[in-house]
Amino acid sequence: MKRLVLVVSVLALAVSACQAASEQLTEQILEQQDGVNNVDFDADSGQVSVETDDGSISIGGGEVPSGFGVPFPDGYEVASVFETDSDAAVSVTYPSDRYDELVAFYDDWTAGQSGEWNRGSSTFDSADGQTIRTTNWNQDRTQLGVTDCPSFTTNDEYQVCVTASTEN
Repeated sequence: MKRLVLVVSVLALAVSACQAASEQLTEQILEQQDGVNNVDFDADSGQVSVETDDGSISIGGGEVPSGFGVPFPDGYEVASVFETDSDAAVSVTYPSDRYDELVAFYDDWTAGQSGEWNRGSSTFDSADGQTIRTTNWNQDRTQLGVTDCPSFTTNDEYQVCVTASTEN
């Protein structure tokens, strides 16, 4: 029995070491590409961060850039962040039951901003019977969208995705 535990432990360490080596090799290969300065894979969180000459992108997490021009109500999970010297885009997710609340929040927020905002919305039924709702706002170089979207990280089939892009 002790021998079996030892063998399983050694195999687990070997697999972990191979995974870490694989991540390092992938990072090194990507970092050799023109314009790519740094790549970081975090296997624990599933986050991938890439720094380029034009800016950085974080997929599967990250933080909303300080001073980002669009607010996000509490309770979000960051899905991705893209930031350059001049522009930024952030995608966050919420539980599926918050769609109407989020649309009302952004209706109020855009109404309180200077200038005129264009608003549009659409609804369609997917092949799996899910109703997909989308509401978008835009003004100059700021775009904002709230949509029902498939969940890749939770047990829920759908969640609400909020995506915003703006100038820094």
